[in-house]
Amino acid sequence: MVNFFDGPIPGQSLTDIPGNSPWERPSEYNTVEEVTDHYIKKFSDEDVMDDMAILFRIGADLKSVVGTTMTMGAMKGLHTVEAGMLAGPKVASFMKAALKTYGIDAKETIQDPEEMSKRREEDRLKKLLAHAIQQSDGKEEDEGLEMLREMGASLEEASEKEGKVPLEAAPTESTKVEAKPQGLMAKGNM
Repeated sequence: MVNFFDGPIPGQSLTDIPGNSPWERPSEYNTVEEVTDHYIKKFSDEDVMDDMAILFRIGADLKSVVGTTMTMGAMKGLHTVEAGMLAGPKVASFMKAALKTYGIDAKETIQDPEEMSKRREEDRLKKLLAHAIQQSDGKEEDEGLEMLREMGASLEEASEKEGKVPLEAAPTESTKVEAKPQGLMAKGNM
């Protein structure tokens, strides 16, 4: 089990001896070819691929697995981040071919771009509706406000029915709400 309290504290790298961490030393593999060969040899091991097959059978995707593998390799000082990024597609192709021997058609990514776009748009619309309702609070109830509330409720109901978890869409100009200054130095608090 990973204990988050065992990790480095903020600023610790500024007080440690330089070169103490694996990623601060020269990497073991210096070229993209060496990095690719290292991972292909690693994934050619039957025991490793048996475990990878289990992972992909339960729904893993190539982008996540290869990305995590490359990040771990860079953290261990095996190669640079850049070499890992450049070797990643070749390693993913190898893994895809190796997994076919297990009867697994590994997906590139589990996220459907069209579905993600649709969900972002729904979340954006929900935020706009919530903001419009908030702006109308305190005003007299009218047909327009009632319509906004019905639209919001309908979107929420559809999301719950489909079991969607809301995405955190980046705020757009129309959805940004100005934060009011707080604290001792904020104007108007005296």
